Amino acid sequence: MRRNGVVTVAVVLWLCVQMGMVAAPGARAEEPTRAADLSAGAISVIATAIAVPVRLVACGATIVLGGMAYGLTMGTSELLREELAAGTNYTCGGKFTITPQEVKRLARKPER
Repeated sequence: MRRNGVVTVAVVLWLCVQMGMVAAPGARAEEPTRAADLSAGAISVIATAIAVPVRLVACGATIVLGGMAYGLTMGTSELLREELAAGTNYTCGGKFTITPQEVKRLARKPER
């Protein structure tokens, strides 16, 4: 059963890449087109598929390591309590997905 899920994800990602390759040759940098929208959508799917597990692991590691440190100090360290709260809000908070609009915005930024 697990193998079928991996194969399904691989096929979906492959189809997204193929859509981007078919649509991308017609894209122009000056004006947003359907091809640019499709490419941004495909990149968004791939980036989200990578970002979600990474964010979940970072969130879990922050909770586990912070909890161990908090337990070792027996909750007496105010500094540790503040850092743990801030770190947990940073790694576990916010949204875990990457939208096509974010991809387009990042693609438009000029290089320095």
